[in-house]
Amino acid sequence: MKNGVFLVIDRSNCRCGLTDRLKTAVGLYHLAREKGVGFRFIHRAGFDIRDYLAPNEVDWSAEPSDLSPLPWKRRRLDYLPPFEGMPGLQPDRQYVCRRFIGKNLLEMTGVPDWEKVWREAFRSLFTPGRLVRDELERTPMPPRYAVVNARFVNSLGHFEEADCNAPLPPDEQKRLIEAVLAETARCQERSDVPVIVYSDSVRFLEAASERGFRTCDPAGIGHIMDPDVSDRVKLMTFVNFYHMAGAEAIYSILNLEGFPSGCLYKTQYPRYAAILGGKPFIRI
Repeated sequence: MKNGVFLVIDRSNCRCGLTDRLKTAVGLYHLAREKGVGFRFIHRAGFDIRDYLAPNEVDWSAEPSDLSPLPWKRRRLDYLPPFEGMPGLQPDRQYVCRRFIGKNLLEMTGVPDWEKVWREAFRSLFTPGRLVRDELERTPMPPRYAVVNARFVNSLGHFEEADCNAPLPPDEQKRLIEAVLAETARCQERSDVPVIVYSDSVRFLEAASERGFRTCDPAGIGHIMDPDVSDRVKLMTFVNFYHMAGAEAIYSILNLEGFPSGCLYKTQYPRYAAILGGKPFIRI
């Protein structure tokens, strides 16, 4: 048995996507470190996260059997805003977090230079696991590149179980694809390195490829919240995150003139890839 803060994510509480889970893990690690107690991470929500991310400087690995069955040894810790006044943590107790929302504790509590602190904390916790490391070696990136990201969710047809972005009419879908491609071309014009296109839409990636843009692998597109998501999608969710983190800059297309504000989704995935890489993130 181990003491400290335990973040436990399993099928009972896996509402959030990867970025929200990583934000929670880093936030709880920061809290535990500030309070002088250990941090552990148990992830069984469709996969063991240790298949994709391995402990680096901090040994956060744990098993469900490490959770104490003794009520007096275990306390509940909710990772929910507001974060001000979170309780003092005793070194001889377990604090188990199952209720969380993917907010950034460092940003919300005004930690100075929080992006640098978050990046360093992430790197202390995580390094690519064997599966991710092998895939990164199999799919080398150019020496220098930029990334353009557009997340449509359901605007171009049903993609994921999300209560946002209803499919647009067919003609509007075609117009939206053309508008995002035109914005992608403008990103390429303002960049002195080639751009690589990332998206959650296979249809859009195919259109971008036809226009001559290099894209991420469409076979790896999906969402880890979906119960039937393939192992390939799980793997590429992590690999693409690291690939994006290596970019010179990341452009995220969000607002397009003549389209409703909800047709593109304000994803945090590319933003935190940019934070991890310490590179500019530009919303368009």
